[in-house]
Amino acid sequence: MKSIIRLSIFFILLGIISSCTKVIEVDINDKDPQYVIEGFVTLGETTHRVSITKSQNLSSSSVTPTVDNVIVVLSDDLGNSQTMVLVSPGIYEATAYPVAEGRTYSLSVNIASEVFVASGKMMQNVVIDTLETFAFSFGPTSLNALVPVRQDPGGIDNYYKFNIIANNILKPGIFIQEDAYNDGNLMMEPIFADGIESGDTVDVEMFGIDESVFKYFYTLQQNEQGATPANPTSNFSGGCLGYFSVRTKSVKQIVIP
Repeated sequence: MKSIIRLSIFFILLGIISSCTKVIEVDINDKDPQYVIEGFVTLGETTHRVSITKSQNLSSSSVTPTVDNVIVVLSDDLGNSQTMVLVSPGIYEATAYPVAEGRTYSLSVNIASEVFVASGKMMQNVVIDTLETFAFSFGPTSLNALVPVRQDPGGIDNYYKFNIIANNILKPGIFIQEDAYNDGNLMMEPIFADGIESGDTVDVEMFGIDESVFKYFYTLQQNEQGATPANPTSNFSGGCLGYFSVRTKSVKQIVIP
């Protein structure tokens, strides 16, 4: 399996180097504060959370202001709805709200006279079959790559986001993948996170997300890599920042040899 993965990694990296990624055009905004809404519903869970804050200029060093006492409603295409409850500053929760594949979920946020709405469809659940690792050299340094092996559904555009948790600590960084060149195939694309050492216990959380949320995180990733800072394209109507993600989830653990 590891030799197959290494060979696949070579072709994946070769494809990345020789191909171009579509540039997403977004507007730069460093002046007017805006509402920032970040929310999600997750397949297999019944408690769902939304964070609402206000943006600040890049030069500001003050604490991010939270937005409390607003109306937040989670609903689906069958007419089931729940008004989310404020559980801590800027954090709202819906509880006892199961979600299912194929359903479309919407989030409505009413702040004073402004209303922001986003929606998404719960995609087919994709699970990590096995989690592999190997040491990969970049010049004089070596990184421990993580390879979440899974079967990608054919004929469907699939997008993935990952959380890397080493020894119960979330690793910084944005880790996303898409199946543009692997539709319907066994996906073995590596993830490179800094500071993964021999002996570490690593959990990889894989979320199946939709294209709009993928584009949001893609833009954030470009900002991290030195591109001109830009506001990611939100899937909310109404002019706020942020995203609403309707996502699947699969988790695997490995101990780095």
